[in-house]
Order: sequence, then C-alpha cells, then structure tokens
Amino acid sequence: MTTLAETTFLNVDLMLESQTGVSRLLTALGAAITVLNNEEGRASLELAEQPASPEDAVERLLSLIDALPAEAREEWARCTSRTLDVGIQSGASPYAAAFRLSSTVLARAARLGADVVFTLYACPPPSSSVP
Repeated sequence: MTTLAETTFLNVDLMLESQTGVSRLLTALGAAITVLNNEEGRASLELAEQPASPEDAVERLLSLIDALPAEAREEWARCTSRTLDVGIQSGASPYAAAFRLSSTVLARAARLGADVVFTLYACPPPSSSVP
C-alpha cells in the first residue's frame, strides 16, 4: 500500500534578526507565542496556538506586534530583518492548493516592515508496507 501526504499549511514562523537583541519583544509577546530559537542576534517564534490558515496566523502575529508596549516596539523597529515565513508541506494531492494572504494583511505586514516568505517542503516519498 502506498500513501502520499496531502498538501497542507503548517504554520507561520516569525524570524527576527537584530544586533541589539529582542528580549523585551519576546517577553512582551508572552504566552501568545512559542520561541523556537533565540541566540546570536536571531530569534524565531510562532503562535502558541495552531492557526487555521496562513491569513489567520499572519493577522494574529501582526496584531501582537501592533499591541506591543513602547520598549518592545523599539526593539521591533531596530530589527534588521523581520520575516513572516509561511510553511507549506507539499503532498501528492490535491493537484493544486492555494494559500491566500489578502491585500489588507500584506499591507499591514509592509507597514510594520515585515517581509513575507513562503517555504515549501518537499513531498515525502511514498511509503510502502507489505500486507
């Protein structure tokens, strides 16, 4: 029997680069996020609760940034790179899958100085099991 995965949205990682650090920023985001990495001027994080879609994830992350207190917002502004990385796991079906980010959300990301990247992970090879 051969099984191939379906193409699915995984999550959105917010990846930050800063020469001065982002500790106040991460602290201010609190329990709403999970820190995946924070070392040597680079941090990556994602929402603590799984979002339903890329649009949902990006909107929620941007709302968290909009609500930051002044000191944390200053750290955001000092970041040399702010990337919203949308993760998509490719699969054998469906033939085509679309993941939409509205112009409103893209404009918000641009206003906050965040780039949007889509990372597509290769379709896993078929797995076989002998009955």
